[in-house]
Amino acid sequence: MRSKKAICGFVTLLILAMPLTFAYAAGGTIRGTVTDPKGAIIVGAAVTVTDPVSNQSYTTTTDKTGSYRIEGLPAGSYTVVVSASGFNNMRRENIKVDDDKASTVDAKLDIAIVTTEVSVVAGGTKPNTDDVYQRLRNNAKAPNSFGGAYAKVNNLILKRDAATFTLKSGDIYFIEPVDNRVTGAVFLGDGEVTLTPPDETEKKSLSIFTDATTLTEPFTQLVLRFTDKTFDEIKSSSSATMSSGGPDASRVRGIYEGNQDLLRKEFRYNMDLRTLMDVYAPGKPGFFVSFINGKTYNKLIFQLDPLGIPEVSPDEVGLFSYGSSDGGYWTSFYQGGKYQRSTPPDHRLFDITRHESDVVIKGTQLTASDQISFIALSTRRVLPFDLFSSLRVIEVSDEQGQGLQFVQESKDADADFAVILPKPMEPGKTYKLTIQYQGGDALLDLGGGNYFLDPRARDTWYPNNGGTAFGDRATFSMTFHYSKGSTLIATGDMDGEEVKEKDGVSTKWTSGQTELAVAGFNYGKFKKRETKDVDTGYNVEVFTNTQLAPDLKERNDQIRLIENATGESIETLTAGAASSTSGSTSQGAGGMVADTQNALRIYDNFFGKLPYSHLAMTQQPAGNFGQAWPTLVYMPYTAFLDSTTRKELMGARGATDTFWQYVGAHEISHQWWGHVIGWTSFREQWMSEGFAEFSSSLFVQQIKKLPAFIEFWENQRKLIVEASPFTKGRKPYTVGPVTLGYRLNSGKTGNVARALIYPKGAYILHMIRMMMYDKRSKDGDERFKKMMHDFITTYYNQEASTEDFKKIVDKHMTKEMDLAETRRMDWFFDQWVYGTDVPAYVFDYSIGSAGGKTALSGRITQSGVSDNFRMLVPVWVDFGNGWVRLGSATLVGNSSVDLTNIPLPQSPKRVAICALNDVLATSVVNNKR
Repeated sequence: MRSKKAICGFVTLLILAMPLTFAYAAGGTIRGTVTDPKGAIIVGAAVTVTDPVSNQSYTTTTDKTGSYRIEGLPAGSYTVVVSASGFNNMRRENIKVDDDKASTVDAKLDIAIVTTEVSVVAGGTKPNTDDVYQRLRNNAKAPNSFGGAYAKVNNLILKRDAATFTLKSGDIYFIEPVDNRVTGAVFLGDGEVTLTPPDETEKKSLSIFTDATTLTEPFTQLVLRFTDKTFDEIKSSSSATMSSGGPDASRVRGIYEGNQDLLRKEFRYNMDLRTLMDVYAPGKPGFFVSFINGKTYNKLIFQLDPLGIPEVSPDEVGLFSYGSSDGGYWTSFYQGGKYQRSTPPDHRLFDITRHESDVVIKGTQLTASDQISFIALSTRRVLPFDLFSSLRVIEVSDEQGQGLQFVQESKDADADFAVILPKPMEPGKTYKLTIQYQGGDALLDLGGGNYFLDPRARDTWYPNNGGTAFGDRATFSMTFHYSKGSTLIATGDMDGEEVKEKDGVSTKWTSGQTELAVAGFNYGKFKKRETKDVDTGYNVEVFTNTQLAPDLKERNDQIRLIENATGESIETLTAGAASSTSGSTSQGAGGMVADTQNALRIYDNFFGKLPYSHLAMTQQPAGNFGQAWPTLVYMPYTAFLDSTTRKELMGARGATDTFWQYVGAHEISHQWWGHVIGWTSFREQWMSEGFAEFSSSLFVQQIKKLPAFIEFWENQRKLIVEASPFTKGRKPYTVGPVTLGYRLNSGKTGNVARALIYPKGAYILHMIRMMMYDKRSKDGDERFKKMMHDFITTYYNQEASTEDFKKIVDKHMTKEMDLAETRRMDWFFDQWVYGTDVPAYVFDYSIGSAGGKTALSGRITQSGVSDNFRMLVPVWVDFGNGWVRLGSATLVGNSSVDLTNIPLPQSPKRVAICALNDVLATSVVNNKR
């Protein structure tokens, strides 16, 4: 299952590139003059010089003579972009710079022709026409922008939660107010920001980027966006002298417009829309965002938003970098440093309860109408929705059919979608909106009857709640109209039969009374195979495409994805592709049915009943990942191929890699982990992906048997403890706890989250299972199954937090698990969930005799952990019929425990600690003396 898409564009520029080192000489210069078409100089034009190799940028503005100069540039080739309000940008590439020499780049800017992208429907409302929104959107373009209020400051201090901005000396220029509200400013001068995160985890996260647990960063420029009391605070401060008509207004306007371009064109985040939400909600706490041009870090963003920072919501405070080598969230937390383990705050403005959709599919074009019922949770007027950017809203109407104002900018820019109500909502009241939209790109046509719902649109192909971690649970009724001869499979149950229509067919799908966090569909030309599983009662359906997407040789993107997944060369892949891509995968349907039945039986036994009556396993034309919706799973076509065909297509590794064997088991388990039980925030997603990976181990153990099970966990262990190029040479477990989720990924750490929240999340549940193992019971797992059934029942069709799961573990823990003697599992969760310690073990043992009987003696040593780290370490023996658990030893800190003359019924063939990889360790060494 994929994580929720990046709502806030602040993360989309994260470039995981290795840092580059340069040898600097005296440097060269780029200089020039900027004029309009008639040769008149342009004052305050923004000039950006960028090194395309390192992505390092240098920015200035033209002076009163229209001239600019950027000095100290390392020798090389640069890209120069010149922009000014009311003019088209000029871009020049490959500008050569030599040490101690100057290159001249003059710019003559053409006047821009202003156009607005709108969708018009008879009787409908045009987008982006709300008067207040238009004034916010175009505020910086006004001739007098930043020519009004400004302040000279002397040691002005702005405290924003854990951050303190000290403006030692300089000027603050304020943008003109809209509806008597000032919402932006630019500071030029000498300043410093300090930030100390509120807990040790966040301090460690910050230190990855700064080598310190506190950020202290001098700066010369700030761009501020806010709806809080920043303007009033500065205006009333004794450290500020208010005036008007500052001398650098033109320069400031260029800086501000450059920031707008960054937000709109690169981050694709509509800050003006976020501002509108607060302007139309007077009295609500406002947000504060600072773009920091620091002397060491010049691409920092500090954010404070009471509605949560979208990408890391529900966290309300964050520090982010969009630099190429250090990009990512350096730290994020709740306001006031609230205890991170508490139930996270709910920042939703409304709660969607039902979608009634009518969707027409023609080629890759979707034309849809979605009537959304929701309950108001606030008194807001502006309601944000998540909708895939290429899907363009045509009209929004209320329950009486009256057209409503809405915001949606260009699909290639800050296309965030929101509805503007005529008056504030009444909390607790139910509302209905009908949203009509259309567009392409969300559905992809890969040829041969292979259609593919873009993974980026998995929960945004319909209007979703913008304030949730992964969708908003609701009931769904969806009618689809599509071409005859194609098949559509959607979430829920098909209501009635396929209906013939003039231009094709239609089917209706419903979730009944069961709320779903997300809904989806698969569409194309399929063959169907199904069976009723008598053991569980679930109907198993397998849909395979009638042919693979045409000619993988010519689909370089697909080939490169497979190459990255397999490690094989493009030449090897394409050699096999020619003979493997013209046929069908339907021959693999039988094996898929059997694997699905087995997985459902295992999970039904371990976790409990699903609220769904069937499961559809459907082929999709990407080869290296799976995806799950309720009742519907996307499976990579490679999972339907036999090992011989995979070897032809992908090389030797393709025949043996376990991904294709276990991806189905993983995705099927998401019916429980992610759908029946969801996650409350990005910090809890380890339970979804980790529990799904753990579930795969149950499938491996029961279907592939014990050797494969042990190998499975050994592979998981290596992912956690071994460094790789994908993790920028860092051992994943050292980077941070699983509760940081995908925030673990950054320019400093690479794709470390995938190597941590999946395998370590799985290992956490695996260790709990093994501690609860009861060799006296029939299968040893009765206590564990009872606990997992209780978890499902207690949080059935809800979102659960880490602490919610811990409560269930506390309830079912055994006496042996109470290592801290508190009847709570705090010790375990502190170490394994919220901590980063991973121990190493050595077991030196001997087999002797005591009192005429065979006896085991030895010493278990635990190392590489903190003083309070404690763990149950299991001891296993094999008398010739497989491993038998002898018992366990408790170790605390870096210490040893001696085993003395433990009686055995006979001499064992093998003795080992952690024989089933039942404790996560950097290493386990068993030495027979």
